[in-house]
Amino acid sequence: MNVEQISQSWQKIAPLLIPISSEEDCDRREEQLKNLINLNQKKKDPQITHLIRSIAVTIEEYEKKEFPLEKAEGIEVLQYLMREHGLTESDLPEIGDQNLVLDLVNRKKELNLKMIKALAKRFNLTEQTFLG
Repeated sequence: MNVEQISQSWQKIAPLLIPISSEEDCDRREEQLKNLINLNQKKKDPQITHLIRSIAVTIEEYEKKEFPLEKAEGIEVLQYLMREHGLTESDLPEIGDQNLVLDLVNRKKELNLKMIKALAKRFNLTEQTFLG
């Protein structure tokens, strides 16, 4: 491939790799990413795989900048998991009896390391999830 061919190819690829500046641009980039993934499922081209990863990085960087995640406290994570799984205070015997869980949910007590380990195991999450 000569320099002119590389230049022409780069002009088509470069817009996929520059930082994303708007939500509309992000939506377009995600659509292009989906198309490349579909194309690559058949060919399994290592160069396209690398391009896919590079595009994904630009999307991730934009989303981190525009939609930063706030760290949740362990009790907030526990409350969320209880809602999502339809659990009551008596459904978590691995961390204590119903009254203890109620005290945790009402922030009268705090999660300790033993409880965090038990919750991480039960919900298949890392302990860090409950440490904020």
